[in-house]
Amino acid sequence: MGAHHNMAHDYEYLRHTLDAMAHRVQNALHESLQALRRSDAIGASRIIRDDPDINALQRDVEDLVARFITQWQPMLRDLRRVLAMLAVAGELERIGDYAKQMAGQVRRARDANLPLLMTSELLELGALTEHIFSASIAAFLAEDVVAARSVAALDDQIDARRHAIIAALRQATLNDGSLFDAAIASIEITRALERVADRATNIAERTIYLATAAHESLNE
Repeated sequence: MGAHHNMAHDYEYLRHTLDAMAHRVQNALHESLQALRRSDAIGASRIIRDDPDINALQRDVEDLVARFITQWQPMLRDLRRVLAMLAVAGELERIGDYAKQMAGQVRRARDANLPLLMTSELLELGALTEHIFSASIAAFLAEDVVAARSVAALDDQIDARRHAIIAALRQATLNDGSLFDAAIASIEITRALERVADRATNIAERTIYLATAAHESLNE
């Protein structure tokens, strides 16, 4: 077994671990939106309880990256790749936190017997956010610049939708002050979704940089 085979094997294992982490985070995001849809405090609690598993996977990625660099002292192009994976693991960990925050809002609203406002609009925003996140991870793992650019372009849609929801919530609370607490919870959920989209956009931008920098380094 040649050294090259082992380096490739270690790289694939690192990639596999990052992919597993991405799946866990995707699942947390999806389940937090399902909890919102069903006003499900038990489902929300499960997301909060499972968050340490995502953090543990981030530590695994960090350890694997450190070992990969130490053992193989990779050339610039491979070094950029594994450092990008390290950065993406950090983004994924934050996205897991935002899923947990949403679950917390759902659980609190349920416990306080507050019906959340504008849930159908929140769920539409959530579906778009899930799409941006899935697409950004797929683009990163494939090093697909075209896909990454189309993800980055969707970020403005998220902002526009969020602002529309907040404007409607503001109007609702002006008309009926008793809706204030429920409106705050819904606004917190839109904020968490917007931050997920921002992190996903970071992943897309890193993909573009990685692919173009790696491409340019071939012509040095």
